[in-house]
Amino acid sequence: MAPLTRTPESLPERLSKGGLVACALALALVAASPCSAAGPQWPAITEPPTSQYVPGKWVWAELFTEDADAAAQFYGKVFGWTFQAFPAQRGPGYRLAFSGGEPVGGVLEREHAHEKAPGSRWLGMISVVDVKAAARYAVNRGGKVVVPPRSLPGRGEVALLADPEGAAFGVIRSSSGDPADYLAADRQWVWVELWATDPKAMAQFYSGLAGYEIAPVERPDGSVGYLLAAGGYTRCGIIPSPVPAVAPAWLPYLRVEDVNAAATQAEQAGARVVVPPDARIRDGRVALIVDPTGAAVGLAQVTAPEAQ
Repeated sequence: MAPLTRTPESLPERLSKGGLVACALALALVAASPCSAAGPQWPAITEPPTSQYVPGKWVWAELFTEDADAAAQFYGKVFGWTFQAFPAQRGPGYRLAFSGGEPVGGVLEREHAHEKAPGSRWLGMISVVDVKAAARYAVNRGGKVVVPPRSLPGRGEVALLADPEGAAFGVIRSSSGDPADYLAADRQWVWVELWATDPKAMAQFYSGLAGYEIAPVERPDGSVGYLLAAGGYTRCGIIPSPVPAVAPAWLPYLRVEDVNAAATQAEQAGARVVVPPDARIRDGRVALIVDPTGAAVGLAQVTAPEAQ
């Protein structure tokens, strides 16, 4: 995910509780091990390999979804994504998503345990030096391990964690290195922000996890948000949750050329527009949608002077 240096402003309280619904991640990750003649293989996040690493960089995104077919149809129609399927030993397998020929994420259809609530979610992955150390750190600082560290052949070592407020995220040490820094093109990931109950505490948590430099930023309503930087770029933001009734969560943003047109097209393709473009919110250049399977996605109309 390319960095966006502008601090996100608050969103109005029109977001329903269903916008960011919790889901069981572990079963989907375990079930969708892709197969090849040589055994289960996961596609690398960089091709060709870079062999370069930037701890703290958000390098990948996985969609854990209720319906992989519906998700692929939606993102293909609205954002022009294409998909490569990798069959699995059981279940619907794994799909690698491309935007403009560049890999932008994966799609896994989650399996249900009867006690788990249904739902879909995009989950971002942070590059770390040591996945096992990151998992230990999370637990020692009040977080949780959702999926313990494991090696995925072809992909690297990964773990799924939750911060002390319950927001889920992934950590990875890619076997092929991290993607190079570049300004995200349209229909690619451009920003990620955490809606937190205690932004300062969460900034400190993630700083210790991935070595971020923290920069507090006063917001228009007088509250304080935080920018987290690593490797010379701002990587993500943490803001006070605009909707306290919604559980803390990371929200990823896709760059779009025209946010009004993108929101309209998404709605026509079956998404809910939870927060439409509004001149009072970042000059009307953002929107928040929930895709047809229930995953929340931000849309951001970004101009060159605002990004690096």
